[in-house]
Amino acid sequence: MSRRVRLLLIVFSLCLSLTITGCGLQGLLGNKSKNSSKKTSGSQTIIAVSLNEDDPNKLLISKGIDDLAKKENVKVKYIDKNASTTEESPLKDAKILIYQGGNESILQKSQSDKIPVLALTQLPAGVKPEGIITPDQEKVGELMAQTLVSKVTEGQIIVLQGDPTEGGFQERLAGNRAVLTKYPKITVQSIPSPSGSESVAKAALADFIQKNPGKVQGILAHTEKLAAQANEVLKQAQLDKKVVLIGGQASVSSLDRMVSGTQAGDIDTSPYLQGVNAYQWAQKIIKKEPLEVTESITSDQGEIPAKVIPVKAVTPENIAVVQKSYTKTLKNAEQDKKQKEAQTEKASQSKNQSKDQGGDKKSQDQGQSGNKQGSASDSQGKSKDSSAVPAGVEKVTERIKTETTREYLDAQGKVVGTEKTANEQVKTVPPEMLKQQTEQPKAAGSSEDQGKKADKEKQQ
Repeated sequence: MSRRVRLLLIVFSLCLSLTITGCGLQGLLGNKSKNSSKKTSGSQTIIAVSLNEDDPNKLLISKGIDDLAKKENVKVKYIDKNASTTEESPLKDAKILIYQGGNESILQKSQSDKIPVLALTQLPAGVKPEGIITPDQEKVGELMAQTLVSKVTEGQIIVLQGDPTEGGFQERLAGNRAVLTKYPKITVQSIPSPSGSESVAKAALADFIQKNPGKVQGILAHTEKLAAQANEVLKQAQLDKKVVLIGGQASVSSLDRMVSGTQAGDIDTSPYLQGVNAYQWAQKIIKKEPLEVTESITSDQGEIPAKVIPVKAVTPENIAVVQKSYTKTLKNAEQDKKQKEAQTEKASQSKNQSKDQGGDKKSQDQGQSGNKQGSASDSQGKSKDSSAVPAGVEKVTERIKTETTREYLDAQGKVVGTEKTANEQVKTVPPEMLKQQTEQPKAAGSSEDQGKKADKEKQQ
């Protein structure tokens, strides 16, 4: 064989080997990829959410989160304000925490468990979140003031501020001032309301109106809670149709007040969209994808990437559309909540019922076992009592007492007289005879069993 032929054979064999090996590797890689894909799709992502209990639009925010979560294999775990972190962690298996407010210990737990935090509406204290979803707070303040000055251009204006420690407080106030400073005939009186002191702000407002009769022309309430309290004060003073009230956080309740004429305006902060965007950013953070940052917010922890949600003023022209949207979304959210609660309760009842049935069966089995043991013990006791003869017995006596009743009847069978006689007899029984009497039934039983066995063998 020539050298060229041998070389061609070697090259051909090598190519054939590579082709076969390559196909095998490709198949293995393909199978591995498929298995990995199945494993990934089978696992469920958990997103923990802690919302502010005082937010009137809490259900609308959660509706935005839940609607997107339903479309994907994602479980949303809402953490109650009173959730304990000492037992099983509420953040167990969670990939991220969306935090608006609630239990502050959850924040600390997220840091110790190295779970990323996405802030919602406001920046949490002492924690640097991966980002924040927030309405345009400064624009909220501007729109509030613009709505007010479209109705009032002079006189006393009261600004019911939110909690100074909350994020967005300074921005809303700056938005108010940016507009009101353009009207020199307007005098501004600010009433702060730190967290938990809304009742103090309400009392301060009532006192100011009483001491300055006829001077207050308008009120800017930064939150729905403050707007509701201002409305109560104005009603008590019979000024609810005279003093212009503008809110900064539209809700179903505030929109109802606008329709009734006791509130002149409000700001739609798009709570449903806040929830939608919070979910989308949470998924991007989990998957380590780039965020769609519109701007950044400076905090004590540094610059925080932010997604700012546009806001709009609620006016008599668009009140019908906005109110319908809020009412419908809230109704759907309440229905979803009821369904979840019903499913949770049903699952809990089913679990408890299974436990009860298991316990009853165990008790029943134990009872039956006890009865069997008791019956066996009774039988053994009776047998033992009937056959036992005390040691050292030399003589056994039996006392037999008989009673005879004799009746005397006439021709018709009627009893005309009776006679009773009693007879008592004492017999002496040797102990050996007593033992023989007790052993005879056993022997008879054994003979009977042997007889039955013999008959059975004959039949076969």
